[in-house]
Amino acid sequence: MLTKQTLTSWNWRDAADASFAGRLDAPTTNIHLDLLAAGLIPDPFVGQNEADLQWIQHKTWVYTTNFKAAPVATEELADLVFEGLDTFATVKLNGSEILRTENMFIGHRVDVRHLLKPENELEITFESAYDKGEALRAKYGDRICWNGHYGRIYVRKAQYHFGWDWGPSFMTCGPWKPVSLERYTSRIDDIHVDIDLADDFTQAVLKIAIDVEPKVEHHSVEVELKRPDGSVISTTQAVNGSTSIPVTQPQLWYPHTHGAQPLYQLQVWLRSAAGRVLHTKAQTIGFRRVELIQDPLKEGTSFYFRVNGIPIFAGGSNWIPGDNFLPRMTPDRYKRWIEIAVRGNQNMIRIWGGGIYEDDAFYAECDRQGVLVWQDFLFACGNYPTDKWFIDSVTEEAAQNIRRLRSHPSLAIWAGNNEDYQVANEGLKHDMQMPEEQWAKSTFGARVTYERTLPDLVQKYSPGAIYWPGSPFGGVDNNSDRTIGDVHIWNVSSGMLLPYQRYPDVPARFISEFGMISCPSVATVKETFFGDDEDQHVQSKSFEFHNKAHGYEKRMFTCIGESVRMSFELEPFVYLSQLVQGEAMYYAYRGWRRLFEGRECGGTLVWQLGDSWPVTSWAIVDHFERPKMAYYTIARAMRNVGTGISRKLKVNPRPNHQHEAFCNGKIKADAAGVIAHATPHIYPKRESIFSVWIANATTDIQTLKSRVRFISIKTGKEVRDAVEQIIEAKATGTTDIISDAEGPEAEPTVIVSEIYDANGVLVSHDVDWPQPLKHLTFPDRELKVEVRGEDLIISAARPVKGLWFTNVGVHFSDNALDVVPGQKLRVVAPGLQEGLQWRYYGM
Repeated sequence: MLTKQTLTSWNWRDAADASFAGRLDAPTTNIHLDLLAAGLIPDPFVGQNEADLQWIQHKTWVYTTNFKAAPVATEELADLVFEGLDTFATVKLNGSEILRTENMFIGHRVDVRHLLKPENELEITFESAYDKGEALRAKYGDRICWNGHYGRIYVRKAQYHFGWDWGPSFMTCGPWKPVSLERYTSRIDDIHVDIDLADDFTQAVLKIAIDVEPKVEHHSVEVELKRPDGSVISTTQAVNGSTSIPVTQPQLWYPHTHGAQPLYQLQVWLRSAAGRVLHTKAQTIGFRRVELIQDPLKEGTSFYFRVNGIPIFAGGSNWIPGDNFLPRMTPDRYKRWIEIAVRGNQNMIRIWGGGIYEDDAFYAECDRQGVLVWQDFLFACGNYPTDKWFIDSVTEEAAQNIRRLRSHPSLAIWAGNNEDYQVANEGLKHDMQMPEEQWAKSTFGARVTYERTLPDLVQKYSPGAIYWPGSPFGGVDNNSDRTIGDVHIWNVSSGMLLPYQRYPDVPARFISEFGMISCPSVATVKETFFGDDEDQHVQSKSFEFHNKAHGYEKRMFTCIGESVRMSFELEPFVYLSQLVQGEAMYYAYRGWRRLFEGRECGGTLVWQLGDSWPVTSWAIVDHFERPKMAYYTIARAMRNVGTGISRKLKVNPRPNHQHEAFCNGKIKADAAGVIAHATPHIYPKRESIFSVWIANATTDIQTLKSRVRFISIKTGKEVRDAVEQIIEAKATGTTDIISDAEGPEAEPTVIVSEIYDANGVLVSHDVDWPQPLKHLTFPDRELKVEVRGEDLIISAARPVKGLWFTNVGVHFSDNALDVVPGQKLRVVAPGLQEGLQWRYYGM
């Protein structure tokens, strides 16, 4: 039987300074965690400590471990298996060099039979990845990259380790994945399951291929498939490493917004001629068909996912690594993060190309909890080299990770890179119409990697899987065409700085990145931003240190100040930043989801779900898993059945010609040369039109009661008669309730849409406010919050904007609420033990 001895006791030291040394007992680690545990450095995430710890990245660090090994028997094999070394490592066993590595995403298996002794010493020397990157840059030349140290382009290491506009620069090193000694006579190297699912989903055939190393005559391979309830469907013998298993009426796997996640278990046994089990492996199977639909539209093509024949609006987040120190990401942390996404009604997560191919635990949770995964290959914001040594390393990296991840039912799509086509277009002026034979020798030679090498590898190791060359990608410039492919929209919180209320005016077929910057929770700020700095102002050096976005104040203050009344006191500032982020995300999700009816928008993924450290960023949940206001506004916009409102002024009194050109065009270049501002000095009467609709993600027509009300912000009285009707909300689409009606503008008025089910239960509601909020005042609202155990019952005599409960450690079922007269909203607050704390806009 294969035995596995994971090495867990490590000694570490600075190769040149014996005063930096220590010991730990853990299967995975890195040098920053070890220095921290030994009390040799302060917490890297607190205050400005990051700046004082940059010396670590220039050192050479040595890890050693000792282990015992029994003599190797005849016909027995013994391998040291390195699942991941970060990054430039030289490995010696008992003084003999056995391995050199230069890619943290590649695993290695080394035959060490001839070197094993009863007592063994394994030594791994890690050289500076930063210094290696700079040496490669000096040798091969500068290449364009956005974010991080410039040498990162040449180094196959998590790119965010080099610093990003939301994260610090901590150049880690160490055995970041387990190292183990495996002993066996023969082992199962790989299992590849190809699922042939009938068009009507009533039948499926599993075609199973098993690779065994080494192949030994008379060994047998047995395969068993179990249903989700544990009952056995079939037990069969593989012949020449392959077998097939038919399945009748397979239970289908769906994203959690559309169905259940039944998971089948495949077990494989390798047996000797005498029937002794030599090795066993298990694999989880999910029956589903995921399609990327790109049908012609009036302009361009659609871009949406269909799962088991059901059109899915993909609403979710981008994922960056959950910690700068990856060994701290435990299965339990991954489980909690995916639970956060699911509670937020998110059905897709995009794993961004500047991070890592995530741990198996991440994908397993997405399988179990029903979250689709968009997986980037690990290239981000740069012009990567195409030298043979680099491509050889990338090829092995891609092959290993495709094989590791291909069986997960949650994995929906592979994408070649993050924003590298944008770099080529804007930074290199690459001709996207260039003939293919010229790509390799052009300024953007990596195009061969993204459009030939990687798709070929995907089809070789995972035939039929969806591959997309990059994110963003599509259209005439291969990155910003809103009518073809996917786009990243960064001209609201940065770039041209469109007001966030214009998000619905810049739709795209699929928005795979966009966002608005905001502060983390007040508790997170106080715990980590200042350290021993007594200056705790929001414009202090320590506060600014925890915001890595270039020129962030110009962007952040503009976005806040043009919509709400500013405050620079800590707690109000944090609240206002989160309020604006929440409003912006709601405008976007609400408006773009409406367009799924005509498949003009197939999905939107906010940048980003969480943070790798405590920071002011675009995250909707901070590093300590504390949701921001945007998390809740997105969750409401993504309810399976939800209502939405849009209101637009008939005449914009302060037009911006560049903004209009961007909204009316289809690529970024359409607005690039347009003069931005116009000052017509017009003072039109405030007049608007509004529309109300229901979005229904389910496959059933929903019979609902709709009520639309018009309530004075000042008095709380209704200024118009309510509009009530019974609506048959169409399946997987949008149903209009009111279209382009005259808006209520005689006085500041909120429009309220409420939809009820057949039992009179409020299913969803939306409140639309006159914009900008800074022009409104909020005298006494007569807000009442009644605490009944873990239930909160909320009402108000006059409309309340952005009610935000701030108790730390309480998982509120809803938050960031708009409360209007005539409603009693119920929020569940598990874990509420102390006095309830809240604030709302204008209080």
